[in-house]
Amino acid sequence: MIAISTTELRKNLRKYLNMANTERVIVQCGKSETYEIVPARKISDTDKYFSDPEVLAAIERGREDVKAGRVTRIEDPGDPWASIL
Repeated sequence: MIAISTTELRKNLRKYLNMANTERVIVQCGKSETYEIVPARKISDTDKYFSDPEVLAAIERGREDVKAGRVTRIEDPGDPWASIL
């Protein structure tokens, strides 16, 4: 992984676009924003689901369940049903 500034990206855009084919390229924009350069062929169709409001709501409900302790611990990963049933 390599992290660069927006200034560095502007100076060497082609270099970092090529580099993104083989490693993660993170662009730091200011003190709080970061972006990752990802070649379009590496973006899967499942990525769009993380912008789906229903999926995000389900994830948030799951986080709330964990915070509230509504979880089942799997004691033996080799036999998960023993902990569930």
